[in-house]
Amino acid sequence: MDVLERLGLGGRRVLILHHDDLGLTHAQNGAYQALGFPTGSVMVPGGWASGVRGEDLGVHLTLTSEWPAPRTRPLTEGESLRDEAGYFPASLEVLWQNARPEEVEREFKAQIEAALRLFAPTHLDTHQGALLRPDLAEVYLRLAQEYHLVPLIPESLEGLGVPPAFLPELERLMAQAPFPRVRFLDPYGLPPEERLGFYLDLSRLPPGLYYLVHHSALPTPEGRALPDWKTREADYFALSHPEVRRVLAEFHPLTWRAVREAL
Repeated sequence: MDVLERLGLGGRRVLILHHDDLGLTHAQNGAYQALGFPTGSVMVPGGWASGVRGEDLGVHLTLTSEWPAPRTRPLTEGESLRDEAGYFPASLEVLWQNARPEEVEREFKAQIEAALRLFAPTHLDTHQGALLRPDLAEVYLRLAQEYHLVPLIPESLEGLGVPPAFLPELERLMAQAPFPRVRFLDPYGLPPEERLGFYLDLSRLPPGLYYLVHHSALPTPEGRALPDWKTREADYFALSHPEVRRVLAEFHPLTWRAVREAL
């Protein structure tokens, strides 16, 4: 589906600039407000989920809790989604080994329904790519249609850490889904000192629909409780930089809300 042609943006460089992990910490929410970019997604089980306000917010469907603190729990009673302390499992490997699709569907529905009580969601994505197990991806795509939300679907699965056994079925599901696919950009794995250069290099990209995910957080003691605080602060400072703002202005900005309306 060529959503750019439908929007009259064919041949343009178009960017959805997306703020991940909102609701996880106050520092994450504060950076969203300070930067002023509209698009982000909320971890509904997070302790700060009710504190997010914005015009283009999605549901960051969560099935893992990777940090020692803060940890998140399921909203439902699914035993296959809990560790011995009642939290989400700490890794994708444990999740994929144990998660029952029917319990994942109940949890996803609970998170979407909770989001609907907090804000007006426009889209869906997932924390740490938890839905990359094909049967969970099928649930994700089906619920996107049921709730009339746009799901994040990458143009390519290359470099996303998808187990080879999952790839054929995932490709089939993505090819059949009646939603646009985006060119996925994520600087998370880069060292913090390389973050500014990454954003400045965006000026070299050719025309297309790009989805750029960042994890910006304010430089506060609470934000620095996360082990990866340096990379989150690097995103925040880079996206505040006037030269990066100039590069971003070279793209046509797009929101998931506009995509949803076009569909």
